[in-house]
Amino acid sequence: MELKRFTLRLISIFKTALYSILFLLSPLSTERYVPILAYHSVDNNKSFFAVAPDEFQRQMAYLNSNYTVVSLEEVFEFLTGRQDLPKNPVALTFDDGYRDNYVNVYPCARKYGYPIAIFVISGLVGKEMSLGGVQLRILDWEELREMRKQNVMICAHTRTHPDLRAVSTTEATNEIQTSKIELEKAFGQPVDYFAYPKGRYNQTIADLVKSSGFKAAFGEEGLIRRGDNPFVLKRVSVDKSVNYLTFKAKLTVASEWYRGLEKCGSRIVQRLRFLPRISRHIQPSIGNS
Repeated sequence: MELKRFTLRLISIFKTALYSILFLLSPLSTERYVPILAYHSVDNNKSFFAVAPDEFQRQMAYLNSNYTVVSLEEVFEFLTGRQDLPKNPVALTFDDGYRDNYVNVYPCARKYGYPIAIFVISGLVGKEMSLGGVQLRILDWEELREMRKQNVMICAHTRTHPDLRAVSTTEATNEIQTSKIELEKAFGQPVDYFAYPKGRYNQTIADLVKSSGFKAAFGEEGLIRRGDNPFVLKRVSVDKSVNYLTFKAKLTVASEWYRGLEKCGSRIVQRLRFLPRISRHIQPSIGNS
């Protein structure tokens, strides 16, 4: 156990150092990327996917000083070439719809005037769900309606949060379409954006989302740029492993550079028989919840 903690600590130090170097080099890039941040819980619980409220406040203050927070609709218009975005744009999204989003995210978003998007599991509204082994309450309909009136976009995240690749096409279709129908009925407005549970999808699932009437869908880790396929868009995960320096770096092209190095490193580690467990801790984390 001590060896494991020591190893993870070394990995964390190495990741921070590498991100810091790449962050310092990021102004050299001329490519235009847009980061869409993907949060889950914002709370002091023990889940790996939770961000402490004080750390979240610090991150939001940084965005207020250095970025312009835009809506998913504005990002979509940028992707399709219909409008440009301001300098240093960023979008904020939250998966699953935990009640701590109402307690710790909603007031902060209102304070700064940030548009945010919550990807809701329609069949679990008002119930509980496990996030990394921690049972958390999901927002109820009344809380969602209040937030919807105050610059919060409600988006779909299936009805019960299955791995859509692992169920039948009929079940996957039902999960996707029913979530859209239930949310649109509850709020009386179109629900245009979808997030794949655990970031997992294939071409069949992406096609189902498209045919169900969504405008775009989000899956794996990374930044996006104009012209990307709207049904396989990337986001930047924020969880307990992301410290302040890493957070700042992940908002820039350093995030893309790091992912490239990470993939190379992962392939090397997987070939080292004596390090099979370490490789698990250097994989992108957006697809785990």
